[in-house]
Amino acid sequence: MPKFSYEAKKGPQEIIKGTLEAESQDAAVEELSRMGYVPVRVVALEAGPFKQKLPAQAPAKHTARLGLFGKIRAKDLTVFTEQLASLVKARVPLLEAMGVLVEQTENAHLKEIISHIRRDIRDGRTLSQALSKYPGVFPPLYINMIGSGEAGGILEKALARLADFRNKEEELRAKVSSALAYPIFITMVGIITVFILLTFVIPRMSSLFAEFGQTLPLPTRVLLSLSGYIKKYWYGALAIVALIVLISRRRRAREKEKLAFDRLKLKLPLLGDFIKKSALAGFCRTFALLLASGIPVFQAIKITIPTVDNEIFKSELEMVRTGIIAGMSLEQTIKKSPWFPRFMTNMLAVGERGGNLEEALLEVAGFYEREVDKTARIITSLLEPAIILVMGLVVGFVVFAMLLPIFQINIGM
Repeated sequence: MPKFSYEAKKGPQEIIKGTLEAESQDAAVEELSRMGYVPVRVVALEAGPFKQKLPAQAPAKHTARLGLFGKIRAKDLTVFTEQLASLVKARVPLLEAMGVLVEQTENAHLKEIISHIRRDIRDGRTLSQALSKYPGVFPPLYINMIGSGEAGGILEKALARLADFRNKEEELRAKVSSALAYPIFITMVGIITVFILLTFVIPRMSSLFAEFGQTLPLPTRVLLSLSGYIKKYWYGALAIVALIVLISRRRRAREKEKLAFDRLKLKLPLLGDFIKKSALAGFCRTFALLLASGIPVFQAIKITIPTVDNEIFKSELEMVRTGIIAGMSLEQTIKKSPWFPRFMTNMLAVGERGGNLEEALLEVAGFYEREVDKTARIITSLLEPAIILVMGLVVGFVVFAMLLPIFQINIGM
């Protein structure tokens, strides 16, 4: 049986050398992979030295965004992270673990990406290097966490932290969604009901009102005029709404527009406080996660900034990062911002002085997550009856305006 000399990576930095027997060069590569090593060079001793021909790298075609209309959902990535963390924790070699994930992943697009990542790892690349080819799927936070775990030899812990972080992030997002889902549903049902009344029911009753041969009451005249306008120009109103949605969702909106819109959101009664606490909770937990992985403060803030979903906080954090690079402490820079609550800045100051900034951040994140949960309950308890009351008044006015002429005729008779 032919002999092969090999060089392989045993860990993030350790390179081992040796020889083994195998039927072919590919079989030698597979054997090294089963042993938990990442092959770098495989040479057939009998045939003279030659470097293993590695397969050409497939282009990074998958830059799919996560979200409702994306090919890969955030939940899919969370499940992938949890399963990979479990396999690595069970001491399954990384290459074999990726093979297992290829088989059991249900999402076809993610399955293909994992297959490419496995090929890159087999060819000697690290996991973070392989993931970095898909920035639309794996965010900078994810890639930096994996890279830090590989460099420190704690990939298992890094994956476990990532899985826990993504679960907590999804829980927070679910609280926000559940707080707004029912009120939005009730509002949409009310709008559709009123639209049907104005465009289908009332026009059919207008011919009946015309037979009365008398002046209609003011509420009825207003309702008929509104019905005629909506029936004639409903597509224009729909186009305006669609235009507003497109403008608000466009990726390259001007910075001033984004800042003004996000500032307005933060100043909304009750909802503004809810949005602010959600953003702060997410920032603190992400920041703590990166610090726990050994990433420096200024670099951790840089990675965290894109994960914050508010332009006001993004600009403030950019100034904090600039101050830290200039030699100022986190306490000095963050206290200059009027947007960060004093509770948060004081907690971070105490944590920084005591050398346990990570713990302080987790405390603040936990506090704001609890506050988000409380605020979500308050919003739900207030919005639901308020929306039902408003919708009831609107529908009641429509019914009243439709029946008022009939009541007047009966009284006149």
